[in-house]
Amino acid sequence: MSSLEKLKALRKLDLSDTAIEEVPKGLEMLVNLTYLDLSTVSLKEFPMAILPRLSCLQYLIFYSKSCTVKLDGSEAARLRKLEKFEGRFNELTDFNDYTDSIRGQSRTSYLLVMAPPEAKFKVNEKTLKLKCDGVRDSRVSKLAKIIVANEGVQSVSFNREKGQVKVVGQVDPVGIVHKVRKYFYVEILSVGPNRRFPSLLPKKEVILSGCQIGRDPVVLPTDLMFLRIFESHNVRSLSDILIFFQQANQLRVCSVEDCKGIESILDSSLSSSLCSPLENLEYLWLERLDNLHVLIKLEAPLSISSSLPLGIFSHLKSFVIKECLNMKQLFPFKLAHDLQNLEKLVVCDCVQMEEIISSEEENQEINTPMEFSLPKLRKLELKNLPELKSICSSNKTIVCNSLRKIEVSKCTNLKRMPLYIPLFQDTDQSVPSAHPFKVICIHPKKWWESVEWEYPNAKEVLLPWLVLI
Repeated sequence: MSSLEKLKALRKLDLSDTAIEEVPKGLEMLVNLTYLDLSTVSLKEFPMAILPRLSCLQYLIFYSKSCTVKLDGSEAARLRKLEKFEGRFNELTDFNDYTDSIRGQSRTSYLLVMAPPEAKFKVNEKTLKLKCDGVRDSRVSKLAKIIVANEGVQSVSFNREKGQVKVVGQVDPVGIVHKVRKYFYVEILSVGPNRRFPSLLPKKEVILSGCQIGRDPVVLPTDLMFLRIFESHNVRSLSDILIFFQQANQLRVCSVEDCKGIESILDSSLSSSLCSPLENLEYLWLERLDNLHVLIKLEAPLSISSSLPLGIFSHLKSFVIKECLNMKQLFPFKLAHDLQNLEKLVVCDCVQMEEIISSEEENQEINTPMEFSLPKLRKLELKNLPELKSICSSNKTIVCNSLRKIEVSKCTNLKRMPLYIPLFQDTDQSVPSAHPFKVICIHPKKWWESVEWEYPNAKEVLLPWLVLI
């Protein structure tokens, strides 16, 4: 690329997804530049001394997974007109210098990554949908191998009926199609953001990976809405980093992944106010926490007469837990009453999970049937939980007036479904479209035939919505 020094009136420069390895010559002369996008994998370095010359910048984007572009926090902090900024810091001092400079200020949008060069994390995941002729026949395993071999692929699923493939991850759609096309007919149906998390607008997101966050001080923006933590193995509980949640009281989404030290999410012995860290949280995602064995660690075992502090998860809308191999019980029964705003519950690949809502630990003198309500629950997914024996204790019913989707797959030890939905007593069952309920997906068929429901005619009522997967 030729020198840009004569383009002094230029206000926008977009070099995203190009093959440049260094910034164009003369970039520092573009003093009127307000928009600069350098989000390209190939860029090897960026001379930070250029930044003060570009004092009019309002929009500055770097490739957030770059290990080679070294961002200087103090230099970035000098760009006082920035409204949108995305980039990765390799050093905690640089990250803190920048975040400290914007505390109390209003940035329209930001994605700030703090990760040493060797750290791994996920960012900007996409969902790619393909139509492919290899889905419906025996070639599907070969197709899967071709797709999985691509860098950044996190999951692949197939819809044999429609002949479609869904690929999730930090993927290159064109690259995947190019490789698949050597063996199969394929076309792209859609490419979009992965909906594992809500699309928060404006984006105010921080990713921390490979950091000693329980030991080293981390400064977070005060208006932070989305926090993702990866590979921080020294933290035993989110209560260890209570200061994070005190700094960022607007936090709505939190994900914790691949942190081997996490044993509980909250620990009453480490926090004087048990419910304070997460009481405003709306979305919580826990994945591959090998040593997680309980959500809430209490100093002494709870009795029936004792009660958990109220409001621990009172704002929670979505809870996803995956591949937490030492979890046996998910929610204490007394905590279940806090889940009145819960809309989505997903439990997957937790191979020791036995109960979703645990039984009370002491026998009641009068063991009368009880019911409680999850009034806003719309989606329930239970997948690959081979030890799951109950959703809640045998004398309780969960009333779910808003439930739209149920998926139960590979939960062969689950003998009873304690759910009640209004559909069970609706007289107008001949018109499926009149009901909010959308689908119940089941695998295997043998489990569906043997499982018992709280309502005696539940299987007959649900038949129009049943999909065997």
